[in-house]
Amino acid sequence: MTTGIRRSIYVLQQEYAEGNTKPLEDVLYAWRGIQRLDPHEWNSFFALGGLHGEPFLLRRAVDRLPPEDTYAYWGGYCNHGNILFPTWHRAYLYCLEKALQSVVPGVTLPFWDETDDHSRHNGVPAIFTRPTVDLPSYGLMGIPNPLRSFTLPISVSDNYWGDQNANADEAHPYYKRAGYTTVRYPLSGLVGNFGDSELTYAHNQKYPDQNTNDTLLNNNIMAWLNGPEPTDPPPPEGASLYASYRACLFAPNYAVFSNTTSAAAWNADIPPDQPMVVSLEEPHNDLHLAVGGFDAPQIAAGSMGLVSGSNGDMGENNTSSFDPIFFFHHCNIDRMFWLWQKLHGQTTTLEVSDDMTDYPGTSSNDLQGPTPGVPPGTQLTLDGTALKPFKNPRTSKPYVSTACVDIENQLGYTYGPGSFDDLSIDDQPSAAAVEPGFSARKLMVRGIDRALFQGSFLLTAHATVTDDGGKAKEYYLGYHSVLSRYSVSSCANCRAHLEVIAHFSLKNMPEDEVDRAIFTVKVHHRGSVLPAGLKIVLRVRG
Repeated sequence: MTTGIRRSIYVLQQEYAEGNTKPLEDVLYAWRGIQRLDPHEWNSFFALGGLHGEPFLLRRAVDRLPPEDTYAYWGGYCNHGNILFPTWHRAYLYCLEKALQSVVPGVTLPFWDETDDHSRHNGVPAIFTRPTVDLPSYGLMGIPNPLRSFTLPISVSDNYWGDQNANADEAHPYYKRAGYTTVRYPLSGLVGNFGDSELTYAHNQKYPDQNTNDTLLNNNIMAWLNGPEPTDPPPPEGASLYASYRACLFAPNYAVFSNTTSAAAWNADIPPDQPMVVSLEEPHNDLHLAVGGFDAPQIAAGSMGLVSGSNGDMGENNTSSFDPIFFFHHCNIDRMFWLWQKLHGQTTTLEVSDDMTDYPGTSSNDLQGPTPGVPPGTQLTLDGTALKPFKNPRTSKPYVSTACVDIENQLGYTYGPGSFDDLSIDDQPSAAAVEPGFSARKLMVRGIDRALFQGSFLLTAHATVTDDGGKAKEYYLGYHSVLSRYSVSSCANCRAHLEVIAHFSLKNMPEDEVDRAIFTVKVHHRGSVLPAGLKIVLRVRG
């Protein structure tokens, strides 16, 4: 039975401006409430935010977790790169929403409708960037905006060196001390050891004006959402975050819709003339990088600078969930999940078909690797794999995916109006959408090891064709976002499968130029140069 409606945060913002202030005030007051709780309480924002990634030493923050779920180092509870990605995050949002309701009964978590007209033309809704807010219904005026940032009440650290003698946060290679406040593009939030803090301070000194910074963030979000301007040669089809969001709704089955690992395997297996699928996790990754610190791919050039450039919290899994905007972004991801379910008639049941039981993305070893309590090589299932640490209040047992399929009858909420509501299954792209004379082939990129990079990175693919007169023509083929951690080589959730596989359509290239082209892939990383010995395998399929 539906009891709550999750609405667009921009709609609530507009209603507030028009005088109906209470709906947005309730959201703000609830967020303020969980951020002010003791960090050791389960409903505190620090404890809930820490379930996704940092603090990896969870017993410091949530000591009520059972001993088998508290490891010296393991990388967080979150599921990425497997079939549990949508359902684990659905349970996560539900848990946070219940915490908000403990402060304001009946309040629901709004979604940031990232593909609505306002976001595409203005960027982030202003409620995420205002320094202060007024809550007249609660007698609070000019208070710090709880959706703009969060200040850590306890230090978080990443002792990925495994030095048992290095107990102090300051001895770890990655840490953020108590009092650190989350940041977004274009600022840097890398404040650990070995020169990071000094370089970050120097970088942030270049951006002292918050209004200017908000403008830069909004411009970057718009560039990601809308893609490159028309050029000659033309940009690739679907080279925008908006297009990726739309395309994922037409993924043909739950497995390939749910995660990047299954989608990559599907795109490698299908005939070249068939349209590639886009998983829900792909635009999810893109938005993380856009808010966290990467220039839009069509304007990315050279090094993005791990410590000499932007390094906002949303750009890495370590601390992304401490930025409040994380949950409004993921609420939109959950809404897209629900839209896919409605389009494909899977609102009450969800399944991975028998012929995909052993498919990439269905094993605990795929991409992310084993999560706590899930041994390596375990088959992940929707009805048997626990979505730890979330417990179903009806059974007091850990949630499984099949217990949170029907959001309206199992979880008691639904979504208000938003973008893509009017899509039907008949709107899916045609397999014969290649212009005459242009290529139906694809470029496959593989051989990139995530362990070689500190944090997230971005791939952009390019082709160069030189005519008989020596004149070169450049094609931009698209991008692929890799959302990662500061260190994955020591992360139990990451190290089992580290290869990045990406596919790029060649639809914007004439067929007779493909065989003469020189293909290149640029790795845009927050470090300075590519690691020594990095080899990227490129293969044109078809």
